Amino acid sequence: MSNRVRGLRSIELEVPNLGAARKFFTEVWRLSEVEAGSSAAYFRGTGRYHHILALHAASGGAAVRRVVFDASDRDSVRAFHSAIAGRGHQCTRLAESKGPGGGYGFDFVDQEGRRFGIVCEVADHADDADVADRPRKIAHVNLNAVDVNGTNAFLIDNLGFSLIDQSGPLSFLHCANTDHNSVVVCGAAKPTINHIAFELPDLHAVMRGAGRMRDAGYPIEWGPGRHVAGDNVFAYFAGPEEIPLEYTSDVMQVDDSYVPHGPEYWKWPAGRMDQWGITPPHSQRWKRIQDMLSFSTAPLVD
Repeated sequence: MSNRVRGLRSIELEVPNLGAARKFFTEVWRLSEVEAGSSAAYFRGTGRYHHILALHAASGGAAVRRVVFDASDRDSVRAFHSAIAGRGHQCTRLAESKGPGGGYGFDFVDQEGRRFGIVCEVADHADDADVADRPRKIAHVNLNAVDVNGTNAFLIDNLGFSLIDQSGPLSFLHCANTDHNSVVVCGAAKPTINHIAFELPDLHAVMRGAGRMRDAGYPIEWGPGRHVAGDNVFAYFAGPEEIPLEYTSDVMQVDDSYVPHGPEYWKWPAGRMDQWGITPPHSQRWKRIQDMLSFSTAPLVD
């Protein structure tokens, strides 16, 4: 597919306690609030995207409203809409966005019920310099999938991703930027969110962020360590409503010369969980929450 999304722009979550979540994501997680009202709040990183996280007040438990991808222009958005709708997937109509940041795009649902959006022409920020200890953007979202091959095929055929590496149960998907991956697909019993990874400027910021989280009452659930595929540093946490979160840095940058690898390539000694060999196993809590965050089942509305 010649048309490709340019990156992962934002994720929208529904939370039962909007006030507590707003406080956490500004004061502890270190995002900047760009717009807020009584029922929703929007947060940017230090990168150019208008916002990378949206929180919506909801009466039920935490859920994912949608994951939003970035497109280059209207022609690209129209081509995505034609391809996705043409394959029988539910889509909203093409429209100007009335939400914060504006833009032009549409929403759609994949074959396992995940809700996505594609947008272009958003009123993004001119300033994008790193700020110490503040996230730049969402590095990747890890999607749990009942049918991994089907989910991979959907993202490749409809959004222009490429399968860049596979490691154990994980498929790493690369889009039209230089990051090793923007989406990871993991085999699981339910089509939920495994975790949301936010990129910090460097290893030191990840370590200070982990300390800040512990000080605020959010212990490290796995890490710190360094992954093999993607080469990124990681530390994982259970955020508000046990939303599975990751701080990461040092994401591998790739170009067309990168050679993809299969699961047999990524081997380490028994008992080792990362490149460094010092990371303890996942906490029991982390194992429990990796498949808890479901997508909203509300119908798509034009």
